[in-house]
Amino acid sequence: HLTQFVLGIFMKALFVLLAGLFMVASAQAETVAGYKFSDYPAQIYKGKKAPLQLGDWRSFRTRLKWAHDDGEIAFAGSYMVSIWGCGTGCISGAMIDKKTGKVYGLPISEGSPYDNCYSSDEDNEDKRLTFYPDSRLFITRDCEQEEISDTKAKQKITYAVNVWNEKSKTFKLIKEVKETKTVNTDF
Repeated sequence: HLTQFVLGIFMKALFVLLAGLFMVASAQAETVAGYKFSDYPAQIYKGKKAPLQLGDWRSFRTRLKWAHDDGEIAFAGSYMVSIWGCGTGCISGAMIDKKTGKVYGLPISEGSPYDNCYSSDEDNEDKRLTFYPDSRLFITRDCEQEEISDTKAKQKITYAVNVWNEKSKTFKLIKEVKETKTVNTDF
């Protein structure tokens, strides 16, 4: 019975490992607004975490300290990301360089991205920010929705496609991509 128990645990651990590898691989295959995250690679930093240096970000020290304590790299190979609410539908955030502990702003304009869109065609997952640990691409999505009828709506979506430049420690807006589509709203 002990052999079956150990084998069962081994198989579960193997499944979790393979599922995790599949999720990382599929994330890099993702394309948003015509841009592939794998076209903007970043190597994952494996070194020691530097102490947090808040600088001008002291107002957000609790959220940033939580992200720093967690230590999980979420963007561009060495950045820990913290996102917080700033009012109805509004989000803001910053990222911490794991190598230096310095804090940098994210390319989120004030009050945006605001996602006021919903449909019965897709899952209603929050798609306002898309970024990955091993990519320098950071895409924001702003969406407005106009009801056409009881069961249809028109969505006006704007994607802001940004790339992180590690040398200058700045984001560069590559392009804004606009899209309009009609969706079902009958739930």
